[in-house]
Amino acid sequence: MNRRLTLACMVVLLCTLVTGCWDQVQIEERGFVVGVAIDAPRSNEAEKRAAKESPGKPRVKQRFLVTHQLVIPGGLIAGNQGGGGGQNTTNEAFLNLSSEGDSLFEVSRELATRTSRAPFYQHLKILVISEEVARSENGFANAMDFLLRDPDSRRSSKVFISNGPAKSIIEVKPKTEKLPALYINSIGENIDRNARMLPEVRVGDVHEELLNPFSFVIPRVRAEKNEIKMAGSAVFSNRNQMVGFLGEEETEGLNFLTGNINGGLLKAKVKNDLVALNIQGTRHSIVQDLRDKQHFIFTIQIECEGILAEAYALMDFLSKEETKKLEQAFAKEIERMCRDTIQKVHKEMKADVIKLGSNIRQKDYSLWKQIQHDWEKGQRLYEKSEIHVEAKVYLRNVGSINRSEKVEGR
Repeated sequence: MNRRLTLACMVVLLCTLVTGCWDQVQIEERGFVVGVAIDAPRSNEAEKRAAKESPGKPRVKQRFLVTHQLVIPGGLIAGNQGGGGGQNTTNEAFLNLSSEGDSLFEVSRELATRTSRAPFYQHLKILVISEEVARSENGFANAMDFLLRDPDSRRSSKVFISNGPAKSIIEVKPKTEKLPALYINSIGENIDRNARMLPEVRVGDVHEELLNPFSFVIPRVRAEKNEIKMAGSAVFSNRNQMVGFLGEEETEGLNFLTGNINGGLLKAKVKNDLVALNIQGTRHSIVQDLRDKQHFIFTIQIECEGILAEAYALMDFLSKEETKKLEQAFAKEIERMCRDTIQKVHKEMKADVIKLGSNIRQKDYSLWKQIQHDWEKGQRLYEKSEIHVEAKVYLRNVGSINRSEKVEGR
């Protein structure tokens, strides 16, 4: 009996040692997708062809034109030498394949008829959705659905809204990178250098926003010849539909209002000359007066500190009086930008991207339960509210010199 038990244990042990990966795929057979662009079709030719081939197929209201950017490993090798990636006569490191369909899952599977390597999304870096799709009813949420459900997709992939066709974004050919998707992904990480860029928005962040009852923003990107520019933002209402764009300066104002400034430049005018502040840090707080439900009052207090980066004004920057003038000029500029942003998102778009409703929910949840259905819709309490901005700037350093020119009379 003991011998039989020992033999059975040995068989089980040997089975575990020789077990292989039943679903393994060789790495050279993977079709690594690093970028996806989603557009509305430019014509209905593909739809007509599909209807002719399968007239009984169920039809939906919306179709997508999806462009996948796949990596060509051979093109990544310096001088295009070596094997492993197959022959690549174009010397390019990527291949863009566009397909049209009723769903992204259909498009993904349709690529199997055009490429020998099945799409693999675990290395996806960027997802670009066109303005046209984002503005359509349920278009944005439908475009995100497949990537949110697919277990192979990365929730850390960055999401952008294109000002124009999304396909044109991943078709740029920058001179500094071999893969356009990696080039765009790297630009998105420069938020500490420019205050007019929104913080990164990832697929996981978008999922949270789609489930929340608040409006939200996503970085805007547009193509310019062989480069892209990432500045400004796309505003989405609480119905998950894009309602418009914020310009670069308005986006900078929004970053101050929401406390998302990680660095960058702030310009102001003193004595009709330019001065520039290198932002080192910011803090923001919201003081709310919620006594009158029909007229909430919010005061957003912003504190900013930095060093003087550039000055054309002829001043004695070591003087406390002159320093105070500089700080006041920068503070007024912050308040001006913030007021312009408030005018746009509060009075025109009526979208609470400043997250005032979220602030109420955090600080007075019982009140929020009473008004949540009347915040951006119903009685529209957000639209009826009053928003003020107060800014303070602290100049910590004027640089390594006091003046670069002689001040007359001194």
